[in-house]
Amino acid sequence: MKQLACAAAVALWLAATALATGSTRMTIEHSLAIRSLANPELSPDGRWVAYTQSEWDRENNRRISHIYLVPAAGGAPIKLTNGEKGESSPQWSPAGLRVAFLADRDKGNQIWWISATGGEAEKLTSEENAVTAFTWSPDGRRIAYVTRDVAKDKSEREKKKKDKFDAIVVDHDYQYSHLWILEVDTRAKRRLTEGEFRVSSPQWSPDGCWIAYALSRGGWQESSFTDISEERNTDIHVVSVDGGAPRRLTTNPGPDTSPRWSPDGGEIAYVASEDPKVWAAKSDILVAAADGSRSRNLTRDYPSPAGSGLTWSRDGRRLYFTGPIGSHSQLFQVPAAGGAVRQLTRGERSWGAFDVSRDGTRIAATLTGPLDPAEIWVAGGDGGQERRLTQANPQLGEFALSAPETIRWKGPGGLEVEGVLIRPLDNQPGKRCPLILQIHGGPYGRFDAGFNSRAQIFAANGYAVLMPNPRGSTGYGHAFTVANLGDWGGQDFQDIQAGVDALIARGLADPDKLAVMGGSYGGFMTFWTVTQTDRFKAAIGHAGISDWYSFHGQSDIPGLMEYGFVGQPWTAAETYRKYSPMTHVARVKTPLLITHGEQDRRVPIAQAEQYYRALKKRGVEVAFVRYPREGHGIQEPNHQVDLVRRQLEWLDSRLGISRAKPAPTGQ
Repeated sequence: MKQLACAAAVALWLAATALATGSTRMTIEHSLAIRSLANPELSPDGRWVAYTQSEWDRENNRRISHIYLVPAAGGAPIKLTNGEKGESSPQWSPAGLRVAFLADRDKGNQIWWISATGGEAEKLTSEENAVTAFTWSPDGRRIAYVTRDVAKDKSEREKKKKDKFDAIVVDHDYQYSHLWILEVDTRAKRRLTEGEFRVSSPQWSPDGCWIAYALSRGGWQESSFTDISEERNTDIHVVSVDGGAPRRLTTNPGPDTSPRWSPDGGEIAYVASEDPKVWAAKSDILVAAADGSRSRNLTRDYPSPAGSGLTWSRDGRRLYFTGPIGSHSQLFQVPAAGGAVRQLTRGERSWGAFDVSRDGTRIAATLTGPLDPAEIWVAGGDGGQERRLTQANPQLGEFALSAPETIRWKGPGGLEVEGVLIRPLDNQPGKRCPLILQIHGGPYGRFDAGFNSRAQIFAANGYAVLMPNPRGSTGYGHAFTVANLGDWGGQDFQDIQAGVDALIARGLADPDKLAVMGGSYGGFMTFWTVTQTDRFKAAIGHAGISDWYSFHGQSDIPGLMEYGFVGQPWTAAETYRKYSPMTHVARVKTPLLITHGEQDRRVPIAQAEQYYRALKKRGVEVAFVRYPREGHGIQEPNHQVDLVRRQLEWLDSRLGISRAKPAPTGQ
């Protein structure tokens, strides 16, 4: 019966995506017009699912999200909110009569609520700084929330800023985020925590007497590049709602996050990693008594990271979570008392955020398919009997799309490597095509074989796209993830090149029309690739690292390098220099397009500037595009349009591909 249910679900999925067989070819404007669904939450009676839907606000050059409701039994979605700047983080009140949410309608995100039947929303908090997290009390009379402190010398700071006496002393004068309780009826509020730490993930105990939360010693400082390592050593604390000293439950030197009370309040489940210095440390699900004693690791033998979306079953006997398995994400279950992890879902799709109904018979989730962006689905408590509730992007039926394929090849030492391939729309058997090698960030990330609108744009323009998951990627077991330690740019680079070799050997890729691109660590790997081989006719690096030695002092994640290169620049200088593209910049011949956000603090733009300057001085064909206001990723839609058009123009011109140019957009 389980196999029949799975077969029926697959057939339903194929039917849902069968419409994606039209003739229109996807452009960046089409990609931006795709609506994104997220944050599903079942109503207390299980009859409705609240979720957010974001879409392109072309006039104001932004994406904006609103809250929708859809019947869990099926039916037309209802738009619940319509604020000018949008809304996020919907949460049902315990009685199911209202939905609380976050919205920026005057000075940063504040908590609002609205009747589940619609009407005008009402503001609940008016903090000086934005509310970053909130949760209802079990009786619905109070809301616990987190907001950043107002500086005690705020007026003095504002005066200094106005007078231009606004020097910032790095690693001093931090601000911290703390826990507050709001009485919903009276709007009275009171503070529960105090000190030099930050609070996140507040969770009420079932009896409403305690709140568990994660505590980080890291602080916030304006315009700072402070090392975020302190934020990785978090611990679980609990505090009485009546006040008093918090009680520390965990002492693990690594991150302890996402506390979740058991239904009877006797235990707390949480997600933990062993060491804050081990950036690729495997995350596990632990359960401890509510006083912090008798902790047990439930996923020690589970090979991949565990704990995303951690949720108790309503009888307290099991815990649900999602996790990566190869190029997809699935739903899992583990006994709370200990035992084998059970995979509940299968198939070529990925489970995202999910929620379990109070009676445990229904799960609402976002599911992404190979030709379908995330939609809201419901399933039974065991993950079976899946049923789709939303069709947010019916226009995709008008498009010709290329289904992603999961392919495998051998890397150095015979290691099996997996990647995602998207063929060009006009691919003909026996005919070679231009290939884009796209490299992911991290390095502890991965490519998912779900819907990828940017890859579809390249496929629509005649390119095959290979997205490899080399050693260092997640989803293939912990040993695979840490297999590139001390060797960033070594065997992981060879894994990637072996994937290109495999596609050439299979007769798909044209060896004379190869391009490479990537962002962040993928940007580094792009910069690195063109120092190691001339096989690529074009390269595009976004937010890439060109010099690991200087990057250690510029970025907010120096600990990542200390881990990846097994030392600091002054103790492992040879390794830092060996794997820096700047060290080998004299070898570069490949035409390179460099793009970077001017406000990027993860990878400061100086990394792009020095690589560009060196290539320019050497006479290498190079272009450098800076995006004002942008951080590590390009967020403004107009900038995204510009970026993708520049990428296509760069690739076409360097690979000798001619096509009709699109009409200009904007100014």
